[in-house]
Formats: sequence, C-alpha cells, structure tokens
Amino acid sequence: MPLGETTFVSQAMAGFLMGPSVLGQFKCLKKFFFAPKPFFVCETISLLGTMIFLFSMGVKIDISMVMRTGRKTWAIGVCSFVLPLAFSIFYAFLLRQVLPPGTDIYKSLFYIAAFSSAGSFQVVANLLEDFKLLNSEVGRLAISSSMVNGVLCAIWQIIAVSRQQKIIFQDTYQSSSKWIAISLCVMVIIILCVLRPIMLWMIRRTPKGRPMKESYLVSVYVMVLGCSLFGEFIGEHYLIGPIILGLAVPEGPPLGSALVERLDTFVSVVLMPLFFLTSSAKFKLHLVDTYSFAIVQPVAFFGFLGKVIGTMLPSIYCNMPLTDALILGLIMGAQGMTHILHFQNLQYLHIIDDQSYAQMVVALMWLTAASTPIVKFMYDPTKSYLSLNRRRTIEHAPPRTILPLMACIYHEENTPPLINVLEMSNSSTESPICLYVLHLIQLTGRSAPVLIDHEASNKSVNPLKSSYSQNIRNAFKSYENQQMGNVMVKVLTSISPYETMHDEICLQAAKKRAYMLIVPFHKQCGPTQILESAQPIRALNRHLLRTAPCSVGILVERGNLISNNPLTSMSFYSVGILFVEGADDREALAYAMRMADHPNVKVTVIRLMEPRRKSRNLASRDPDGDLIHKFMVDYIHIKRHDYREEAVRDSVEMVNVIRSLEGCYDLILVGRRHQNESSLFSGLTEWIEFPELGLIADMLVSSDSTFDGSVLVVQQQNKAGIGLLDIHPENSIVKKQEPLPIVEVTVAQRRDQ
Repeated sequence: MPLGETTFVSQAMAGFLMGPSVLGQFKCLKKFFFAPKPFFVCETISLLGTMIFLFSMGVKIDISMVMRTGRKTWAIGVCSFVLPLAFSIFYAFLLRQVLPPGTDIYKSLFYIAAFSSAGSFQVVANLLEDFKLLNSEVGRLAISSSMVNGVLCAIWQIIAVSRQQKIIFQDTYQSSSKWIAISLCVMVIIILCVLRPIMLWMIRRTPKGRPMKESYLVSVYVMVLGCSLFGEFIGEHYLIGPIILGLAVPEGPPLGSALVERLDTFVSVVLMPLFFLTSSAKFKLHLVDTYSFAIVQPVAFFGFLGKVIGTMLPSIYCNMPLTDALILGLIMGAQGMTHILHFQNLQYLHIIDDQSYAQMVVALMWLTAASTPIVKFMYDPTKSYLSLNRRRTIEHAPPRTILPLMACIYHEENTPPLINVLEMSNSSTESPICLYVLHLIQLTGRSAPVLIDHEASNKSVNPLKSSYSQNIRNAFKSYENQQMGNVMVKVLTSISPYETMHDEICLQAAKKRAYMLIVPFHKQCGPTQILESAQPIRALNRHLLRTAPCSVGILVERGNLISNNPLTSMSFYSVGILFVEGADDREALAYAMRMADHPNVKVTVIRLMEPRRKSRNLASRDPDGDLIHKFMVDYIHIKRHDYREEAVRDSVEMVNVIRSLEGCYDLILVGRRHQNESSLFSGLTEWIEFPELGLIADMLVSSDSTFDGSVLVVQQQNKAGIGLLDIHPENSIVKKQEPLPIVEVTVAQRRDQ
C-alpha cells in the first residue's frame, strides 16, 4: 500500500467502517448487511474462513524449524515473550492498586495485558510477505524468532484461559477438564497416527512432478471439517483441530503446496473480508470512553514497547545494527488477525467484557497502523549486500587467483548449458574457478523461505529436503571430479517466492564474493521454436540487473550448448564477441579473453565502428582501446583467434553485420548497455522485444531472428558500495554523463591504494 500499511490494516478498517458502529448506523445499510438471517449466514461463512485460514497457516509452518534455530533466534524469541509480558502485567498490577475492585476492567486487566503483549508467527509471516521482506536478513530472523515466540505465547495463553475457565465454571469444569484433556490427546494421536500417514500415502501415490488428485484434496478438506467438529464435541475451541491438522500436513509439494495454492486466494479475497465484516458487529464504538481508554491503551502500549525492547536488546548484543534491531522489534510487535481471534475468544468466554474488547481492538489497530509504515520506509534489504563489495567484475579481477562465480538454475535442463560455459571459462591450476550453483525453487506450501547448503546439511536437514537438487548436484560433482581440482562446485538450494528471490541471490553473491552472476534467460529456446516462457523468472532477472553486487550474465540457450557434453566427450567451441564500446562490452571481452586461454576455444572479436572512429589508434588511452590492444597483443598471434573491424554507418548496416553471424558461433558474448550517442542505435529502441537483453542481443534472440547460437548478455557491475549509476533494465542505451567518469576515477584510485 502507498502508506506502508499491511493488508490486514486495510481489511480491518474497511470491515469496521462498514460495521454497525459507523456506516452500519444508516438504516439502508443496516437492513442489508446486518439483518438477522443474512448476517447469520455471513457469520457462518466467516467462521469457516477463519478455520481454513488457520489450517492453511499451519500447513505453511515448519514446526521442526523451531528446534533447529540458533542461540540468537532463541534469545530474541524468549526475550520478546518475557519482557512485554513483564512490562504489561507490571503496569496492570500498578493500575489495579488504584482502580475500584468491583469493575469489569479491574477483573480482566491481567488478561488484557497478557493477550495484548502476545506475539504471532502468522502475523509476522503475513507482514513480511506484504512488504516482500521474506528473503531479507531481518525477515529470516523475524520468521524464526516469531516461531519461538509464538510457541511460548500459545502455551501461556492456553494455561491462562484454562485457569480462568476453572475459576468461572468451578465444579463443572473440574469434573470435565480431565475428559477434555484426554479427548484432546486422543485427537492429537488420531491426527498423527492415522490422518498424517494417510496424507503421506497420498504423496507416495502421486508421481513426481504431477499434481495431486482432486479426490485426495477433497479428502483433506473433509479431515479439516472432521477435526473441527471433534474439537467442538470434546469441549475445545473449534479451531484447535484444524490448527493441529495443518501442522501435521507434510510441508511443501505436492500436498502442502497444492492445498495452499487452492485455498490462499479464495480465503484472502472472499472469506477474510466477511470475517472482518462480521467481527465489526462485535465491536461497539460507543463503549470506547475516555476512562477505559486511559486504562487499556497504556497497558497495550507497554506490551508493544516491551516487544520492541525485548527484541532489540539481544539483537544489539549480537552486534546487529541499531536500525535493523529497531526494524526487527517493530516487525515482532505487529498484531493482526490471530490477536482478534484471541480477543473474541476471551469475549465469548466472558473473561473480558464488551468494553475491554473494543479497547483492545482499538489498541491493536493504532499500534499496528503506526508501526508498520516505519518498517516499510526505513528498511532497505539491498544495503545488506551492496555494502559488502566494492567492485567485483571480471575486468578488474586479479590474475592467477581463484575466480568465484555464481550461477542460478531454475530447472534441471539449465545444467548442461551451464557446464559448457564453465568448461569454456578455462579453469586451470594457476587460476581455478569456484562455482556456486544456486538451484531456485518457488516457495509454495510454506511461509518461511529455506536456504539449503547440501555440503553442510547431512545432519541438520531432514532427508526430504536434502533430496532437492539431487540430479543437479550429481552432474556438477561429476564435472568437478573430472577436472581434478581445477574446478570447485558448491550447490545450494533456495526455496523462496519469486518476488523476493533476488534478495537471496544478491546476498549469497556478495557473501561468496562472486565476480559474475550467470542466470538463464526466462525463455528456454530451441533451434526452431520457443519451448517455455515464465514471466516471474523474467521479473527476477530484471531485479538482478538492477541490484546485483557483481556483474551479471544472462545466458540465452538456443540448443547447441545442450548437445555438447564435456562429461563424455572433448568439445571444440567457437566464441564470438560483438564489441561496440562501454563498460559492459569490456566486461564481455575480459570474460572472452579468459576463454581464449582454453586450447579448445576459438575467440573472434568483431568490433563495430563508425567510419569516423575507425582510424582511431587502438593503443589510445581510452579503456576500450586499451583492452582491445591487450587482446591483440596477447592472443592474435595464436592462429585460432581472430580480430576484425566492421565499419557501419547506421543501424541498418549494423543489423546486416549481426545477421551475417548466423551459423558461425556456438556462443556470442555481447554487452547489454552501450554509452553511445551515434546513429548506430537510432530507431532500434522502438522495436526492442526484450529490453533486459539490450539492443544487440535482442536482435540475436528475438522471435524473427534466424541466429541459431547461444548468447551471453553481460552487464558489468558498476557500483562501489552504493550504486554509482542507477541501472534500469528498460534502458539499454545510457547517455554519457559528466559526473560518472569522475567517480570511476575515484574508485580506481582507492583500488590502487
């Protein structure tokens, strides 16, 4: 939202505005929305919606993650539970010393303090998803810490409610509490020992990569309804059964992801608005008077303040920056739908009165509405990786050292082309390559993103997760063994939503100090036709072009690199470089010069020049000429390499030169952007199909192109900490600016120092 609010705030505000306390006072709306019979139907549907919502959230939770969290997470989770509880209850104790004992607020003040200061994993997960922070460092820490906090809060709330029920119902509760506890244990045993094995059987019966049968999904829905009915029958809340069943559903695909995909949109778009509308009927604005406001609001504020402080103290102790600790505290302090459900349960059990419920809802709304925009506008996840590197490019990489590269893989079909590029990159004893392969899997059926390091996950990750990327790992390990120490490959698996996946990739690239990030093009192309298109991958690639802390290469595979297999045969590669001018072309040429050292790679540099510039001395002091001169001195004497210049006067002649390359090369390297004010690119921007590839690469891979080779589109990283130039994938021609060379010189001076 433009104001930085979460979807919960907007939906809740809309529901309360439509309720009987505001717009519902008008007779026409009251008769339409709150007539007894229609309202009863809406309330029934909304209760079904809350049941499915909490079941869905249970499916997304990985309960084993609580046990695997580190000391830092446990410290934050425990402190964010203890301090707000202590703050709010201590303040409530002080208030009870001055309040008259006979009032309803006096009796329920401790419960107001305890439940207003509680945390919720579901609320934190929804907030991070709304703000696209699931893959940020703060987001990952908030997810794991909120799981610990949520478990502690749930145990405390069950104890508190059970104690109050015992006081209210006395003998009746005393005689039935044992049977309720026994029945609850029976329900848990049935879910774990009967229903979960049935769901595991459904998964085994589903072929890999195939969707779940509709009959299986319907059976799970029946289980949800049955568990809810059983919970109500034994005297527990009707939501207990679906929550436990959701936690028991095997996470991820095929079952967990199928359930979440089917339920999420329907619940969030249809059922949740009805829940907020029916909840507004329980909210009576006229009960919010000054006296109760002055009592309840400070209690809720002290609980919120305790959550922020309880989160910040252990975070600062663990050397987290003050701003990040504050943001983490505000995230952990957010409240949402689960809190409203708890408040309504307290109201239903007569633990709090209608006036206290109204005050607690008011406190929830204004505290959440005031804190979440601060998170939205203060926290930038890119700073965590942009500040780790200064200049990580192949052009500026020191010679005869290990070259760290990172590559992303979306499907197993991306593996052979990447191995061929790795083979061409000429790993040697003097300059070995360390390749980090990140297998990207879309997050479905769970809330918390996962990064799996397969070399360090033999004991810490369950066998189901360690089976991810098995074929990819085997292929790269085979190539690594074949190279006898010249290549080191480490495979990681990242399971996260596409909207925030670029943060994970950039953070890993910065931590591994990669000089180039290679990602597949979003269209998998064959020699004659396009096989697959994925718009989320295209959006991800555009994010990476804008935020990556190292150079980026987009590999467009046209089929020929798949046919070559370095694992089984010796291959000879013909590589071409289209060089115009600019940093991206220099980065492409620097990478090609590394390939030129490979005995089975032929490199041809084709420089496109306007006639008035063709006579310029190659050894002049401009960086383009310096690199071209270095290539000619080091490689032209080797017969298999070649260099030629093509004089082109306009875009038409340039297009003709590019079309003449058909059938000549296995791989062409080309820069994405060109700082050029000439007429070579005039009029081409109107016909560009893929702006993220740049004008020249777009001509090579567009739908009407007959070029049958693969293309590696290179963009040089030109950031030093914070970006020197704002990169937009839509712009492949960047006009020259005066301040830019001054900053570039400053960076070079610092590097020399």
